[in-house]
Amino acid sequence: MYNQNNMSKLQHQLCELKLEERRVCSDIKHLVSRNKTIDFFQAKQLNSQRCGLKSKIKSVEARIMPNIIA
Repeated sequence: MYNQNNMSKLQHQLCELKLEERRVCSDIKHLVSRNKTIDFFQAKQLNSQRCGLKSKIKSVEARIMPNIIA
């Protein structure tokens, strides 16, 4: 029972992280597509958020995958 509850929490966390990653990527696209001067400070923040989210997603996926294979 504990394992099932833990797995559902990890899957929920993974979904939230992927939604956040999608939002950040969308913000980056909107920042670039305006054909105006790019605010490099904001671009740097969005890029660091995206990189941080990718590493969090990989760590959560790593905790989920062994349970699926076993």
